[in-house]
Amino acid sequence: MSKMPKYPLRNSLMIAWKPECFRSASTAMLFGSKLCLIGSHKRHGKISLLFNYIDRMIATLRLLVRERPASVICLNQPPMLPMVCWLYSRFTGAAVIMDFHSGAISKPQWKIFLPFLRHVARKSPFTICHNRFDGKVVASWHARVLHILSIPRDELGGVSYAPRGGRPLYLFSCSFAEDEPVDVAIEAMKSCPEFDFVISGNYRKRQLDPAAQPPNIRLAGFMDFSDYLATLAQSSAVISLSTRPHIMQMAIEEALSAGIPVVTNTSPTLSEVLGEGASFSDLDASSLAAAFRDVAECHALRAQGITKAKQAVYAQISNEISSVKQIHREIFA
Repeated sequence: MSKMPKYPLRNSLMIAWKPECFRSASTAMLFGSKLCLIGSHKRHGKISLLFNYIDRMIATLRLLVRERPASVICLNQPPMLPMVCWLYSRFTGAAVIMDFHSGAISKPQWKIFLPFLRHVARKSPFTICHNRFDGKVVASWHARVLHILSIPRDELGGVSYAPRGGRPLYLFSCSFAEDEPVDVAIEAMKSCPEFDFVISGNYRKRQLDPAAQPPNIRLAGFMDFSDYLATLAQSSAVISLSTRPHIMQMAIEEALSAGIPVVTNTSPTLSEVLGEGASFSDLDASSLAAAFRDVAECHALRAQGITKAKQAVYAQISNEISSVKQIHREIFA
């Protein structure tokens, strides 16, 4: 089995304004970059979003001046992060590479910054895009696009996948965000009493009562990472659902890393990456219930499919980066 490809950039940083980020950490591994996560500063009293951004901009600039990277990979959200990186590049000649997340296009509050992001992308050796839709937008700016739809890791926390015998178990890795159809998922779970379901995450966001759920559904809340991994390792599939049609969810990256089948929403991005490693569903209860049963009935096929999907992702990454490296050898180590 092949390992995650590595294409180290010369003296590079990967910066994200997040306390943790699976995708950013994987991107840093892929490019041999030092990972720098800059979270919000905690203050007493009312916190101003503006002051939080200013704090992180200052922290980022100090980091760049101290580390003096030749290349900076940064998230494009919020756009103040690439602004600081671009300012640094103006004085040092460093390459700025954006890890382009869809919110820059889809969220109204960031659209005013698109002309600036277009300028950065045009000047960059390449822009990393997570899906073909974003890639078309960035390519229309006459910028070079590097499609990296997923970056699974060689393993996930030492997990050895061993789905439990007897009743199939499904883990719904959920953040209870607005785009996650939690009510539909629970309705589907209730119609499948032959399976057990664990739902991780802060269920209080949806005012859900654990005591009101049927015996086959457990609202686990925030799980200790070791408990989360143990549950993941026993699951017949990981469930990850979104109404956003182009995104790659972190739970799917985790499932790919650990070799665990997936139940997810129909999506061109997810279909391209997961292939037979997933059971795809429309976002209604009957379709989801059918997807749960499909995994139970065809588990060997789905497990084999997710292993093949991981290897195909690694091959696609190698092809994409090798093409860029032929043009921009100067930034690679």
